Amino acid sequence: MKASPYKTNHEGKPRRMGVELEFSGLTLQEISESITELYGGTIAYKGRYISEIHTERFKEAGSFAVELDASLLKDGKMSGYLDKISMGKKDIADKIEDIIADSAMDFVPMEIVSPPILISDLPELERLRASLQQQAVEGTRSSVFNAFGLHLNPELPSLDPSEVRDFLRAFILMYDWLEEHHDVDTTRHITPYIDPFPKKYARLIMQPNYEPDITTLIDDYLTHNPTRNRPLDMLPLFTFIDEDRVMAVVDDGLTSKRPTFHYRLPNCDISNPNWTLKEEWNRWVVVERIASNKDKLEKLTSSYLEFLEKPGKRFVSVVGKHIKDWFS
Repeated sequence: MKASPYKTNHEGKPRRMGVELEFSGLTLQEISESITELYGGTIAYKGRYISEIHTERFKEAGSFAVELDASLLKDGKMSGYLDKISMGKKDIADKIEDIIADSAMDFVPMEIVSPPILISDLPELERLRASLQQQAVEGTRSSVFNAFGLHLNPELPSLDPSEVRDFLRAFILMYDWLEEHHDVDTTRHITPYIDPFPKKYARLIMQPNYEPDITTLIDDYLTHNPTRNRPLDMLPLFTFIDEDRVMAVVDDGLTSKRPTFHYRLPNCDISNPNWTLKEEWNRWVVVERIASNKDKLEKLTSSYLEFLEKPGKRFVSVVGKHIKDWFS
């Protein structure tokens, strides 16, 4: 597992990270029990589609959540519709809901959301990944319909706007390289969940004189990215910093405020026995290392602005040859 140059969060404490896994093939109960078998603890079912697991191993970090990734079902909104359809007859409503839920299982993933664990504890989650693999769960590549993702939510090392800007720059610089090395599935590209940052926004933040305060940084982001559907979703962070400003533009009820990145690009290739969380983290670390190396960041930024004026090739051809030497 490759080390990040950033060891502490914006409060000076050891950095933590939440992990989200999307997959299919197991029931809510089976997944919940898999977690307690590994880490101990108790399961609290919050309905038919969501559970909360308080583990012994990660009790200080918080609880795991397991849920069907469909807001209509898990948020209880379905109940009102079914009540009307069934004319108040609960047995009929339950049967209809069973049919809908069984159908949804074929194309809506189950999701595990971990608590914010110490980044150094990521190997502990490999035990869960291995357990799920042994139970033959289905990941991104199990079906052409599986637009399943792995999301990493590492805490920011600083809330200083120049540091946040540098992370955005580093990510956009490395986007082509990351996409290639993650081997992002075609199905996930067809869906809108990980639409790349617009070139107009990339050109703006790469300008040498772009030194915004935090308000301007947020406003510029929202102007060009009024959506969660970016491979590096900054809305959780910006909502943490200035909730009213973000909610005035994007109020979809899906963004939770937290001082983290929301890295959404990787597949959840959990049915592949060679796939690991460690390797996905190692690719993300390249972004962190570039963000921390101001000299190389400046050179790459200058090269990127030249690249934008010469369309026709991917920026990976510029940065790829440097990665092994810089960040091995």
